[in-house]
Amino acid sequence: MKKVSKITLWVLFAISIVLTVLYFMNTKGPNLDAWTYTYLNWAYIMVGLAILLIILLPILTFRQRTVKVKSLLIMLVIAIVLIGGAYLIAPGSPITLATGVVKEGPSVKLTDTALYLTYFLLAIAAISIIGGSVYNALKKN
Repeated sequence: MKKVSKITLWVLFAISIVLTVLYFMNTKGPNLDAWTYTYLNWAYIMVGLAILLIILLPILTFRQRTVKVKSLLIMLVIAIVLIGGAYLIAPGSPITLATGVVKEGPSVKLTDTALYLTYFLLAIAAISIIGGSVYNALKKN
C-alpha cells in the first residue's frame, strides 16, 4: 500500500508540473483562456481529491490505527465548530471589483468563510508554535 501511494503521489506531482509548464509556455498565445481553465480545473480536481481522501482515509484505516473513536469525534466536532463559526461571522456583503463589476451572493459568503477560517487556523498554528516553544523551554528547567 505504501508503494502505491508513493507512485500515485509522484504521478500527480508530475502531471501538475507538466500542466504548470504548459500553462506558462502558452501565456502569450491565443489559447490563454483555455489553458487557464485547464489549470483551474486541475486545481479543483486536486482540492476535491484532497477533501475526499481526508474523509475516506480515516474510515478506511480505522482498524490499523490506535486512534480512539472519542478523539476522532472530538476532532470532527472541533472542525464543524470552526467552519460553522467562520460561516456565521462571515459578512457576505457585496464586493465591487476594480472593473466595476459587483459580486454578491453565496460565492461571496463562502469566500469570506474561507478567509475567516484561514485566519482562525493561522492564529491557532501561531499560538501552538509559540505555546509549544514556551512549554518546552519551561519543561527543561
